[in-house]
Amino acid sequence: MKNSRKMRGLLVMLIAFAFCFLAEPVKADDRTALDGIYVEDISVGGMTEEQITQAVNDKIEQLKPSVINLSAGEQNAQVTAGDLGLSCANPEVAREAVTIGQEGNVLKRFLTQNRLKNGETVTFSLKYTVDGEAARQAVENNTAVLNREATDATLTREDGEFIVNPGQTGCSVNVDESTAKVVNYLTTSWRGGIGGVELVTEETPAGGNPEQLALVKDLLGEGTTEYGNGTSGRKQNVAVGAEKINGALVQPGEEFSVEAVVVPFDAENGYALAASYEMGKVVDSYGGGICQVSTTLYVAVLKAELEVTERYSHSMIVHYVDPSMDAAIAEGLKDLKFINNTDAPIYIEASADGSTLHFAIYGHETRDPNRTVRYESETTSTEDPTPSLTEDANASFGTIEQTSYGYQGSTARLWKIVNDNGNETKEQVNSSTYRMTSDVYTVGTKTDNAAARAEMQAAIAANDLAKAKEVAAKYSQSSSSSSSSEKKEDSSDDSDSDGTEKTDDSSNTEKTEDDED
Repeated sequence: MKNSRKMRGLLVMLIAFAFCFLAEPVKADDRTALDGIYVEDISVGGMTEEQITQAVNDKIEQLKPSVINLSAGEQNAQVTAGDLGLSCANPEVAREAVTIGQEGNVLKRFLTQNRLKNGETVTFSLKYTVDGEAARQAVENNTAVLNREATDATLTREDGEFIVNPGQTGCSVNVDESTAKVVNYLTTSWRGGIGGVELVTEETPAGGNPEQLALVKDLLGEGTTEYGNGTSGRKQNVAVGAEKINGALVQPGEEFSVEAVVVPFDAENGYALAASYEMGKVVDSYGGGICQVSTTLYVAVLKAELEVTERYSHSMIVHYVDPSMDAAIAEGLKDLKFINNTDAPIYIEASADGSTLHFAIYGHETRDPNRTVRYESETTSTEDPTPSLTEDANASFGTIEQTSYGYQGSTARLWKIVNDNGNETKEQVNSSTYRMTSDVYTVGTKTDNAAARAEMQAAIAANDLAKAKEVAAKYSQSSSSSSSSEKKEDSSDDSDSDGTEKTDDSSNTEKTEDDED
C-alpha cells in the first residue's frame, strides 16, 4: 500500500515537472521543427512548415533526373522519374515534422523532447507517387524500340555454300501491365537513385525450322536458256525477273507463284519496254521477255520433279526451248505455279549474265541415284504462215513489200521418260497449241489503168500472193511493150517517165522479194 502511494506521488510530481518544463506552445505559423528532426536525409530542425514543404519539393526535383532502367530480356530502355510524373505522396509530412514534440499528449511531447536532447533523432519517410497517364505515355514511348517482330529462320547461299540463319523470337511490351509494374515499383520500393523494372512482355516464336533448312544441300534440277541476242530492254527484263526470284525459299507443301513475285510489269518495278506477244501480234510492252524467265524456271522445276499446278504455253511458238517446254506469264491471266512436294524446303537460285539465264533448284535429294529422268518434245502438227495482203493506194502499182514475218503454227506435247534401274516408263506431261500468224505484205495499186487496179485488188482481197505477183508482172510487161512501141514511132521523144518508172519499180520489187526469201 505504501509503495502504491509512493508511485502515485511520483507520477503527479513528474506530470507537474513536465508542465513546468514544457513551454507554452508556439503559434502554428511561427513554429519550427525541433533539432534532430529529419525528413528522409533532410535535417529540418529550425524550419517552419512552409520551409520544410519547400525542402521536400526541392528533394523531389533532385530525384526527377534519376534513371529508371526498363528491361525486356537482354534489351533495355531508360526513363527518368520525372518522365513518370514523380511527386510527393505525403506532403503532410512537413506539418508532422513541425508538430512532433510540440503538440498532442503532454507526456509524449516530454518524452520526444527528452530523446532529442539526448542526441537521438526522429526521421520521417517520404512517400512517392507518379502520374498514371504520364507513366503510361513514358513507358509506351520509350519501350517501342524494345518491340521486335519475330523473324523466320532463313537460308542464304554464299560462295556456293548454304548458310542457315536462325530466326529470332518476337517481343512485344505489354504497356498496360508494364505501366502498373513501374508505378508499383516507384511507390513501394524505390528510394531514389538509379532503379530498374523488368517489363511485362509477350513473346512470339520464330518461324521456320533450322533443322529442315540444314537439309538443303542437293541440286534437284536446273534449266538454262540463251538470251544474248535480245534487245537491251529485253535483257533488262530478264535480269530483273531473275533477280526477283533469286533466293526464293519454298517450304514443303507450299505453292510458289511466279506471277506473284515478278509483277507489276511497269517502269517503277524495274522493267523496260520490249517485244512481247499480244493477241497474235508482237508488240512492245513493259516486261517483254519475262516469259523466258518463267520458262527457264519451268525446265528446272520439271527436272526437280516438283508438282506443277498451273502452266500455260505461249500463244505463238518461242525459239529458246523446244515446243511444249515453255511457260508463259501474263499479268492476271497466265501464271506458272508449282508445289514443293519434297520433304524439305527448296531454294531457288537464279542468275542472268547478259547472255545466259540459269535456274537451279536445291533441296534434299531422296530419289534413287540409279533413277534417271529426261523430257522429250513431240510436235504433232504444223501450219505454215499464210500470206496476208494489204493495199497501199499511194505505192507504185505492183510493188510488194513484206512488212512483217509470221510464225508457224503447231501443236506439241511433252513426254516425261523415267528409267528406274532399267525399267523405262513414259508419260505425257502437257500439250500445247501455238497459233499460226500470217506473213504480212503491202501491195501498191497506184495506176491509171483501172483494169489493172481491179485485178490487183481482187488478188489482195483473196490474200493470194502468187496472183498479186502475176498481176504485177503482167502489167509490168504490158507497160514495157507499150513504151517500146512509142519509142519506135517517135525516137526523138524519150521523156515518158511513167513507163520507165513502172519498169524500174517492177524490177526493184522482184529483187526485194528475192532478197527477203
